[in-house]
Amino acid sequence: MAGPRDRRRRGTSEEDQFIAWILTILNWARNNTRALIMGIVAVGLLAGGVLYYQDYQNRLREAASTEIRALRAEFEAGNDGNVVSRARSFIGQFSGTPYADEAQVLLANALLRQGQAAQAIEPARQAAQELGNDPLGTRASLLLAAAYEEVADTAMAISVYEQVGETARLELERRRGLEGAARLRAARGDYAGAVELYERLLDLAPEGSVQRSRYEMRLAEVRQEAEDRPESGTGTASANGP
Repeated sequence: MAGPRDRRRRGTSEEDQFIAWILTILNWARNNTRALIMGIVAVGLLAGGVLYYQDYQNRLREAASTEIRALRAEFEAGNDGNVVSRARSFIGQFSGTPYADEAQVLLANALLRQGQAAQAIEPARQAAQELGNDPLGTRASLLLAAAYEEVADTAMAISVYEQVGETARLELERRRGLEGAARLRAARGDYAGAVELYERLLDLAPEGSVQRSRYEMRLAEVRQEAEDRPESGTGTASANGP
């Protein structure tokens, strides 16, 4: 068992070690004053830069939020010319903000309403790719399918509609996708594909609903068309033709 003298000796040894450690740090700081000052300055600049960037991002988001509200109002008012020009400017100025994808969707929608389907494809495609199956992304995908349909790229329109029918979060959106794909498959003579899609739509429609009655009627029509034109029922018609 250690006696009082041993404890005092151990305590003195620990104090000496602590003092030696402090002296070592002071000696290092005295011999490396320039490096120490530069390190402090660098840390200060870094902290200031981070604060500035955060402030800049906050101000950018606030400005984007104000501008997107104005853009929505222009769209709702039907001022498509203004929407197109302001949306393009918005995308260039506020790229990377949470509102840039919405501006792409508004741009594509306005271009479609102006009859410029070919130009609507790219903003709709970019928004759909960025947003995935988010509701706004599904809206972009439906616009993309409509744009492909307008430029007579039926195969691509069907592909996008069917993707919406598979991946959309909301049942209403899935039905819209399947409806578009079924309509186009029937229009190009792919009755077997159309029948399959209308049968899937029946599975989504509640018993006794108006939607179910409509799907049943359309399914019967497509089956009748297939019987009347059996040579077209294999879906060998032109992919890009009506």
